[in-house]
Amino acid sequence: MPSRRLVLAGLSSLALATAARAFPERPLRLIVPFAPGGSTDVAARLLAEALGPVIGQSVIVENRAGANGAVASDAVIRSEPDGHVLLVASASTHGVNPAVARRLSFDPVADFAPVTMIGTTPLVLVTSPAFGVTTLAAFMTRLREEPGKHSYASAGAGSITHLAGELFKLKAELPDVVHVPYRGGGPAMQAVLTGEVAFTIESLASAASLIEGKRVLALAVGSPTRQAVLRDVPTFAEAGLPGVELATWNMLLAPKATPPERIEKLGQAARTALAGETLRARLAAAGTTAIADASSEQTGRYLAAQIEGFRAVVKAAQIALAD
Repeated sequence: MPSRRLVLAGLSSLALATAARAFPERPLRLIVPFAPGGSTDVAARLLAEALGPVIGQSVIVENRAGANGAVASDAVIRSEPDGHVLLVASASTHGVNPAVARRLSFDPVADFAPVTMIGTTPLVLVTSPAFGVTTLAAFMTRLREEPGKHSYASAGAGSITHLAGELFKLKAELPDVVHVPYRGGGPAMQAVLTGEVAFTIESLASAASLIEGKRVLALAVGSPTRQAVLRDVPTFAEAGLPGVELATWNMLLAPKATPPERIEKLGQAARTALAGETLRARLAAAGTTAIADASSEQTGRYLAAQIEGFRAVVKAAQIALAD
């Protein structure tokens, strides 16, 4: 007859196995660190719709904007580490932030467990048609011939669009172009439309409709190859400026103490959803290339490499932000 200890151990193992099979036991929550409508929000909502049937629970998107991603990140860190609350991190919140900020309320690496990548979205340099140029070469020539006269807009000091603008300035040798930070990508794009600034470098997902409507002119895209939604727009290398690849990205992160088996189940489900033709096509239409093969470990290595890459740009451009 089995001992009481063996019976209890067997029951305990059975309970753990049942709990693992039952996960998730309730709807998942994807926390987005920005207001609705941006590229991160769009990617999160498209993923949530496809992920629900795969994971067997509804997936709810919550927008918690503020403090360069700190509001959303802190909310996820403080949540129960059981896999039901995930952060939709971006290049701005978890790549640029640690590269430029002297102090953060969260550690983008130590406080989170990487789940998987969602996708990458190239940035595109846009100007006003009224600026009077149609190629990147002509644009750079004019900026060089009129030193101190022109400026560019970003979504804010320390944003990825700020770093993108500084990288472009370095590669194009345009030290006299002034950076003007705005409160978000929308106001920065409006500054281009009104002629307040010469250009901005914004995500393709955010700029595509204005480009298609011919309200702004795209001069170069920051991807290695041309984008299907902008087949007539050259890459920076094709336009005569090699070494400029600019993209934002999104990934799923969980609280650090989330059990590894739950991280794996979440990652597998997300990758299955991201491999689906419908989701891939919908993301592509929004300017995002889905990534369906990034493990937790690969996602973590990608994040670490991105932080170091942004730090290199900050150092080269001598970007210094106030506390």
